[in-house]
Amino acid sequence: MRVGLFAVICAALLSMPVEAKLYRWVDENGKVQYSDKPPLTDPKSGVSEVDSTGRVVKEPPKKISPEEKARQQEELALQKEQQRRDRALLQSFSKPEEVDLLRDRQIDTIKGGIQTNGLRRQSAQEKLDRIDKQIAGMQKRKKQIPADLDADRAVAQKEIDDIDADSKKKTADIEVVRKRAEDDKKRLIELKAGMVH
Repeated sequence: MRVGLFAVICAALLSMPVEAKLYRWVDENGKVQYSDKPPLTDPKSGVSEVDSTGRVVKEPPKKISPEEKARQQEELALQKEQQRRDRALLQSFSKPEEVDLLRDRQIDTIKGGIQTNGLRRQSAQEKLDRIDKQIAGMQKRKKQIPADLDADRAVAQKEIDDIDADSKKKTADIEVVRKRAEDDKKRLIELKAGMVH
């Protein structure tokens, strides 16, 4: 029975025109199906294209997991971002020395901010010292410290802490600018060298 069915399928396949496409898939019952038209519903195993002898000439596209799909999309996004950055580099700089000039300007701007912070901190520290002196004098005379004086001290201390945090961030920003410039310069050299070939 099976041999007879196989012979009928082979005969049907051989009788079809050479250029006609043939499809092979496994249905929901686990049976192999052949047809000159793909199935209406997409089977789990996919649909293979076969020649007149039943040999697979085109495998179904591999099904990928959601994780793999997400990884591929992330990879594609990274490639697009790199291409965008490369275009921006080539449009912004004609030679590597220009990257150094921009880096130095950016660092000078950040250093200017750090110097301004230094002056602000000095002023805030002087204010805090005056408040501390006032509080110490009141404590010496055994007077109660007014709530508004305590609040003024807290405000002055917070200002100093905020200035210190900003200066620390700016110092870290200088290293970020240096590293980015180093990477941009290296990449620009690579891109320019690739354009020469």
